[in-house]
Amino acid sequence: MDKKIFFFYSQLYKKQHHQCQSFKKSIIIVTNNLITRVFKNENYSVPIWFLRQAGRHIPEYFQIRKDERDFVNFCLNEDLIIKSTTLPLKYYDLDAAIIFSDILMIPWAMDRNVKFTKNFGPSLKPMVPDETKFLKNISLRSKLEPLKNSISYLRNKLPKSISLIGFAGAPWTLACYMIEGTGSKDFINTRKALWGSYKWFMELIETLIIYIADKLEMQARAGADILMIFDSWSHMIPNNFFDDCAIRPTARIIDILRSKKIFVPVIGFPFKSGSSIIKYSFESKVDCIALDWSVDLCWALENLNKEVVLQGNLDPASLIPSHSDYLRENVLNILDIMKDRRFIFNVGHGLTPDCKIDNVKEVVSIVRNYNKKV
Repeated sequence: MDKKIFFFYSQLYKKQHHQCQSFKKSIIIVTNNLITRVFKNENYSVPIWFLRQAGRHIPEYFQIRKDERDFVNFCLNEDLIIKSTTLPLKYYDLDAAIIFSDILMIPWAMDRNVKFTKNFGPSLKPMVPDETKFLKNISLRSKLEPLKNSISYLRNKLPKSISLIGFAGAPWTLACYMIEGTGSKDFINTRKALWGSYKWFMELIETLIIYIADKLEMQARAGADILMIFDSWSHMIPNNFFDDCAIRPTARIIDILRSKKIFVPVIGFPFKSGSSIIKYSFESKVDCIALDWSVDLCWALENLNKEVVLQGNLDPASLIPSHSDYLRENVLNILDIMKDRRFIFNVGHGLTPDCKIDNVKEVVSIVRNYNKKV
């Protein structure tokens, strides 16, 4: 790394560190609900929450969206963040609320011209190798202040029995969007940049590590008692680079958090990473791994770090049919397999818009009744 780049990173780190100098106390688990008892390895029943639980499968969500059509502005509106975050709690008996936001709010704060278009999804100004505009300090916390304020409000208002989860996208996943300029089936431009401009690519990853850690710290200090890192496109990482692009960056983020006395649990979600998830479980330093629906749970029990909590992994597609003979059987099978392991029940990816509310309610009921029997 040349002197110019090293100077940038040192100054960026100092700036982000300086912004939190007024916070002297350590941030640790303060609630004592089902989820936090899992992390404390205390006696507990299986907790349950759902990825993308606040959103498109609940009709009322679209009424809330009418108040702000622009999705970025929606994610910056404290009132709408709070309404969307708490919406699923009106429908389901859940053990956590996850703050309503989007992983692309960091690229937005980096002036990547993030936009969301109906029936298309996100679009950004694409990056090209050797572009250095991202090598500049941004005031991430001031730009995302509505997120912080919403978390503070919710932590004060929510029952202590409900965990509040803050999150961020992982460096690789954010880099994918920033280089491609949108979603992709294969992220060929991102992989090409990795192979052809490795040094530049790692500079981008390092920049994102610092911003992601800062965003997660901000959320923890505001009141989030669990943090989650979404690596939604980790299955696109060439095997040769999985350490550089997924494991090491996640461990670096957690090291930064711990150095700033943030000790709340961190959940990692390396989506469809195959056997690479084994090393991830031992070296990424996450406290919990969210498993997608393709992971064989018996295989996970045998191969993954036994000190790490597991979360997952119901196929969200099972919640779409109006009637399924196998939904109950599948939920009970997951619970039986995981009965002797620290475990959080969830889906293996986010709830889809066509998931049925009654199906979600049934899953919650099955888990609650199972807890009464064990």
